Amino acid sequence: MMMMTYKHNNNERLTSHFSVGEFRCKCGKSHDTKLDGELVEKLEELRTLLDCSKIIVNSGYRCPDHDRNVGGSGGGMHTKGQAADIVCYDKLGNIIPSGVVCCAAQEIGFGGIANIDSTYTAVHVDTRSGNKWYGDEAVPGGTSASVCTDFYKYYGLDKAENDVKTGTIEIDGVKYKYTLEKV
Repeated sequence: MMMMTYKHNNNERLTSHFSVGEFRCKCGKSHDTKLDGELVEKLEELRTLLDCSKIIVNSGYRCPDHDRNVGGSGGGMHTKGQAADIVCYDKLGNIIPSGVVCCAAQEIGFGGIANIDSTYTAVHVDTRSGNKWYGDEAVPGGTSASVCTDFYKYYGLDKAENDVKTGTIEIDGVKYKYTLEKV
């Protein structure tokens, strides 16, 4: 896949789990949707790696006006069709903690990754090239205070002993034990 532009009402299936409509701008206007095929392919890889029952795209493409309205610059990765804010669910319907999703996204090779909420359930992923951007918008100071180079270290996961499907994750001083397994 490559960068594509889709008409506003297009609901074409892009992969077995994602369609164009999921990435449509939430501004309410009828404009085209830009979408990077690499983003969709990597989301499929993420779904497989974490054995998700589903991935909900809370925000995909954003027109520049909508991007500014939600606190963006009006020219970021969402406006280029290269980003998605997502929530991942396991086979039991539970939300997979964002720390686990961030580590899995790092394994897959997303260029930009961040926890984006204080409940540690939603993650930003993007297909930027060049310098990577890994962060946590829930900490005081936001991503500028939390940029890291390795989510395994940031969340206290031992990559040598744990894969992204099992382990312990610490968030705000509270340790969570998790196991993602097929049911």
